[in-house]
Amino acid sequence: MNVNEYGQVTFSTDEVLEGLYSDNALADYIEDQDEILKHNAYADQFEVAKLHTQDTITQPVFEYHDKMSDHWHLPPQWAQIDVEKYCLSKLQTHGLVQENYIETLNNELQEYKQRNMMTLLKFLIYLIDTCNTNNIVSGVGRGSSVSSLVLYLIGVHYIDPVKYNLNYKEFLR
Repeated sequence: MNVNEYGQVTFSTDEVLEGLYSDNALADYIEDQDEILKHNAYADQFEVAKLHTQDTITQPVFEYHDKMSDHWHLPPQWAQIDVEKYCLSKLQTHGLVQENYIETLNNELQEYKQRNMMTLLKFLIYLIDTCNTNNIVSGVGRGSSVSSLVLYLIGVHYIDPVKYNLNYKEFLR
């Protein structure tokens, strides 16, 4: 990969071909199932990887969402995190172990549990940790998310919602 003086990224032909024919990269670019089948018919002859076809969803969208909502790409280290303990430790880190913060945190975590969103919170912890490890900007927050104390403690945004009397229910509507 090369970057020119304007910040534009260019790839050599070898890099493009290597990217296209490694793993299942082409499947991201080919949406037509017939084209994927044609590719697979000749894959062995040209010694390239076969592409996986996309499964067609036959069940209603909400049923599919409910079925898949806990299937996140989440490394074991983060899948095992106890979100409540994590958030309490972050309260300590921020020096915010006060009754109003603990009450808000408990109420908000209860809402997340009722909505079956604990795995999402684990994924957000993983995502923010990955961003921080790789010096990727995070924490800018957007819209009503800044009213969530849990998201503040995870690092999704840097606005203390209790300090500014923001109600997390604005976010969890």
